Amino acid sequence: MAIEHPDREWIERTIASLEAWLRTDVDTPTSQITGGGAIGRVEARLSALHSDRPVVLMPSATGALHAVLSAVGVGPGDEVLIPDHDWTSSLAVVRMLGATPVAVPVDPTTLTIDPAAALVRLSAATRAVIATHLFGIAADVPALRVALPGVVIVEDCAQALGSTLDDRPVGSLGDAAVLSMGPGKRLDVGELGALVLCDADLRTAVLRVAAHPVRQRLGGVRLPRLDAFAVRPHPLAAVLLDAALSDDDPGAVIEAHRRTARALAARGVRVLGADERRGVAANTLVLAPDRYTSTTIAAHVGHVDVIDIGALASGSSTLRRYPVVAVDAPVIQDVRG
Repeated sequence: MAIEHPDREWIERTIASLEAWLRTDVDTPTSQITGGGAIGRVEARLSALHSDRPVVLMPSATGALHAVLSAVGVGPGDEVLIPDHDWTSSLAVVRMLGATPVAVPVDPTTLTIDPAAALVRLSAATRAVIATHLFGIAADVPALRVALPGVVIVEDCAQALGSTLDDRPVGSLGDAAVLSMGPGKRLDVGELGALVLCDADLRTAVLRVAAHPVRQRLGGVRLPRLDAFAVRPHPLAAVLLDAALSDDDPGAVIEAHRRTARALAARGVRVLGADERRGVAANTLVLAPDRYTSTTIAAHVGHVDVIDIGALASGSSTLRRYPVVAVDAPVIQDVRG
């Protein structure tokens, strides 16, 4: 019996996306150098999803984070506040720029950076703070703004495309935001990132440090930097993202997450980030780290690992494990029943 090719699904999806792109009415060819075609189109579509803020496509969210921190001048002598529950990218980028990462405790009800704890760690050297919307759960960016006046707020929306806080899309709350459309994300096009920026001036600064000189000039930079690092997204990834955005319905994802959270709450199961302020656009629910002895629940509980950034920064490696349930897990029907 023939074995199903492990890449069949994404190859067929890629072919369908390419065929859809050939039916799309566009004026310019897709180009990494000019930002035309699919690249410009998805930048415009992502902008529309984030309160019409400027968007610049990037090869990855990690590259996007490096570009924006470079653009705002983070470097040696600066401190950057990062949540102590996160992935390693924030820590790596801050260190790569020569700045000092400062780990900040998270709110245990959301696993996002605690504004009060951030205030305690604020110093004269604090240049920026990274607010990671972990597992799609929105960090309290407005509270960070109050606690840290004058500090650049970068939202890490790698797991949170489509999530909301107070009915506003995450990615439109801080000074900048990084998006990820890579492996394991809700929209996965292979590997792609993006920057959402608060204004045209910051967009210009990002182009100057990270775009090809031609793109800088076409993007309105009066004096393009010829020595820019020039990171460029793959044009095929932009085509795939255009198709993925057409099929996406984050509102439906949020509503499914809320329904499931309510059903689990009725059985005494606490779901992190399930409150009136937050819309979580994620296909999994993160549960409070309790013991689940009910056979109905426990049989469907998986686990995810989060890196303890504070421990890692001090030279050790510690993982923190949290239970999760898929939105469409069979347990949900049992719970509702």
